[in-house]
Amino acid sequence: MFTTAVREYARRVSAELGLSGESSCVDAERPLRVYVAVDGELPGHPGRDVALLWTDGQGWEIAVEEPGGTELTVVARLRGAVEPPPRTVARWAGRLLSGQWPVPAERVDRPLIKQAG
Repeated sequence: MFTTAVREYARRVSAELGLSGESSCVDAERPLRVYVAVDGELPGHPGRDVALLWTDGQGWEIAVEEPGGTELTVVARLRGAVEPPPRTVARWAGRLLSGQWPVPAERVDRPLIKQAG
């Protein structure tokens, strides 16, 4: 049940980013993880693919692929809630992609994904 909620959350984040969701996946192993491929480049990292990563208990990070495409390097972490609203994630990622560094932390205190008890 919780995995279904995470999949829906990832779909909503992808939609806010204007993505189809075809380049995203949810790893259902514990801890749950989400990978969303993002269009564009991060300033200072030309030619490197960008991904948003979410890990249960840690929240969102933005990363670039290392040459060879087998490893990711985290460049920034969204501070605040572990499951911020999809619009918050999209605004944060958009500012990073447009070169607005550093991005101010955004605080959201209520989780959007609830674990079934």
